[in-house]
Amino acid sequence: MNKLQRIIILCLVFSCNNTLNQNNKPPENLISKEKMVDIIYDMTLINVAKGVNKSILENNGITPEQYLFNKHSIDSMLFAKSNEYYSYDLKTYQTIYDNVKIKLEKNKKIISDSIEILKQISGEMSKKLIKESKKNKILIDTIKIDSISKIKLINTN
Repeated sequence: MNKLQRIIILCLVFSCNNTLNQNNKPPENLISKEKMVDIIYDMTLINVAKGVNKSILENNGITPEQYLFNKHSIDSMLFAKSNEYYSYDLKTYQTIYDNVKIKLEKNKKIISDSIEILKQISGEMSKKLIKESKKNKILIDTIKIDSISKIKLINTN
């Protein structure tokens, strides 16, 4: 009985190993690792955008998934097959996701720096508007420094 169990276990191990090797053939038109990074990066941004305000995308007639596939000239099946292929090699898959993370962090820094610059410009513009309003006797109804929004200028002449 003990020999029979060992034989069954060995058969299962070899059959599983054989199945993994058969499934790990690169698909036709395999998406490159670099392009996978770009696609997954864009997917991340789209998912964030959908989370923030999905209705804006929908109101502008944008189907996020279709937009993504069109942008990268792929279809969902090619992406799924390429993703599955890369997922069999965990080191490669981890490298792809590490590169996505690096790209997101770079973008985060660029966006943070841009927001800081916009706040400075907004502050400078507000100061100039206040000086100008005093000089020309213009009443400034609303100035929001933290976010660029409506600025109503009312002439009091």
